[in-house]
Amino acid sequence: MKSNIEKHVILTKKLALSAVIALSLSACGSGGADDTPSTPRVQNITYEALPAILTFNEGETIRLSLNTKGEGANGLKFNWTVKYLNQDVTFSGQGSDTISFKAPNVETHGTMQVSVKLDEANSTKTIGFHDQHLSLNIKDLDPPVTPPAPTHELGEEVSEIDTSALTVGSTWTETHKTNLRIDQVDNSYNLVDSTFIRSFIVESADQNKQVMGTNYCGFPDLNSMELNASVLSVNCDSGTLSTQYFQKENSFSIVQKCDEKTVGVSTYEKKSNEAVASFGSLNMHFDNFADLQTKEVCGVVVTSKVTAHSADNQEVAKEEATAIRLVTQQEGNDFELHFAFNEAPNGFFVSLNSFFDENNKATIVSASYPELNTSSQSGSLDLDAQNSISNMKGKFNFVLKNDNGVGEAVEGDFELVLE
Repeated sequence: MKSNIEKHVILTKKLALSAVIALSLSACGSGGADDTPSTPRVQNITYEALPAILTFNEGETIRLSLNTKGEGANGLKFNWTVKYLNQDVTFSGQGSDTISFKAPNVETHGTMQVSVKLDEANSTKTIGFHDQHLSLNIKDLDPPVTPPAPTHELGEEVSEIDTSALTVGSTWTETHKTNLRIDQVDNSYNLVDSTFIRSFIVESADQNKQVMGTNYCGFPDLNSMELNASVLSVNCDSGTLSTQYFQKENSFSIVQKCDEKTVGVSTYEKKSNEAVASFGSLNMHFDNFADLQTKEVCGVVVTSKVTAHSADNQEVAKEEATAIRLVTQQEGNDFELHFAFNEAPNGFFVSLNSFFDENNKATIVSASYPELNTSSQSGSLDLDAQNSISNMKGKFNFVLKNDNGVGEAVEGDFELVLE
């Protein structure tokens, strides 16, 4: 138990003791015989003063002694008081110049008060003693373990990013999350939570300018990034937009808030000290073109969840959507395969038939074969139940139809591991 340690100062009160003159007896009878008056005996003792403060452990036996000496010291009577939390503590030795007792159990630490004075019957016949006062600090032998002060899960808040971790040639993944609210005229509203993840290789880092040179797979025009700015386009409909920076070993984050509410977080984590070109695999079989099988695949994944709420804050509808962009090479030229569908990343079976859902489709972008540059008209996508936004697997089949009406059947599978 916490309590303030009271410092007591030894009171130096000088007892002015004077001999008491016995009443003179009146002369009796004639003849004038003198009676000699009696003088009471005064004792002069020495003792060891108690220190102002002592420290003991809880449960420890405490012995306090004045060690009085001098003629008649053994016949003196001392009155002691011992208190803890303003309550009397049991002790042995009351009346003598020495007492003992056990220190109480305390929480964290505690303070006891001890005082001693001469019994009134002795005080008028003794000189040399002063009342004593003492504080005893009692230590807890098993104090509770105080957990370390909680830190932000993103790391330590910093004023700027330390670029020493951004070694040239290292591979990083970046994840961007936004939480937006869109109000409607009837006081209903939509909550939109989006997540975006991709990879890049560090080409340079400037501590003074807080700028990092980057090589993004699938984004040839994006060759630098300001470390004190998020790529998220976040605006505050109300309140003030603020930005915080956090950093820990091999990662840093940029947090954007509207007043105290977090609306966007960009986190950058090191994946490897080396340049990584392969983040999975892509296998495709075409009816009329050479098959594509490669492990040199990178990608981008975006997910979004929209919940509709009524004016009285009741959730009335929910939709999820996912977009996957797989980037590689086909016969020496750039090749991309895109999937977009109204499901979560682990949404199992996804129909790619535009007749049922025009938003669900597979799209090819091929620099080698422009005939393939179109979207699916029918087909399906099977997703793994263990999928997450950073670790995805899927099998697919679909039919492409170009402007001339010629169909091309495609089937295959992919894996993308960004974490």
